[in-house]
Amino acid sequence: MQPEKIETLGQLGLTKNEAKVYLALLRLGSATAVELTKQSKVHRVNVYDTLERLSEKGLISSILQANKRIYEAASPEQLGQLLQEKEELLEQIMPSLKQEFQMKKEKQQVHHFFGPEGVMRAYYMMLDQKDTIYALGGAGLNRRFLKHRHDMWNKDRLKKKIKGKLLYYEFTRKQKESGWHDPTMEARYLPDSFKTPCMVDICGDLVVNLLPIQGEIMAIVIENRAMADTYKQFFRFMWKYAKP
Repeated sequence: MQPEKIETLGQLGLTKNEAKVYLALLRLGSATAVELTKQSKVHRVNVYDTLERLSEKGLISSILQANKRIYEAASPEQLGQLLQEKEELLEQIMPSLKQEFQMKKEKQQVHHFFGPEGVMRAYYMMLDQKDTIYALGGAGLNRRFLKHRHDMWNKDRLKKKIKGKLLYYEFTRKQKESGWHDPTMEARYLPDSFKTPCMVDICGDLVVNLLPIQGEIMAIVIENRAMADTYKQFFRFMWKYAKP
């Protein structure tokens, strides 16, 4: 039975020497370090360090009698307290551990698409997300490159009942308000001073970067939930201060 007890105490966090000395002290009731050395079969060089660690864990106490240090074992119930303290420590860091585990499990993929046909693949990846599309930096360049393909995609978007929020630049306002009416898409406008040639669409787990380059267009799609959620937060901030 003794080896089983030592093994169980080891699973609770005690070293083999700590388990041997504690069990020996339970049997003796009280004892000096010399007596514990004989009873526990732990080398005398290691006994004092072991006693100190057991004391730190609250599993033993000691008193000085006739110039001798006498050790006593704490109630075995203290082992339950020790286990509870470990559980509480684990609970404190559990949210952080879960977050790191989830981020590790999430897909982290980067896709590169070139040309109108390639970019349309990125667009249809967004439709597969079946979520709201947040578009940042619209200046009409995507329609210029994609032409009829964009109209076909937009019909598919409407069939899937996917809505969107669009942040255009101010110089496009007249064109959008006069020739484009889509109740599923809500638009606001950013100052032209912030205009860039690139656009960013965020949808579900995707961040789609649209870049017109050398008379062509390309898309870099990052598939990662944490990154997409971060971009959505940036979008919401700009949306709040953009002009209707």
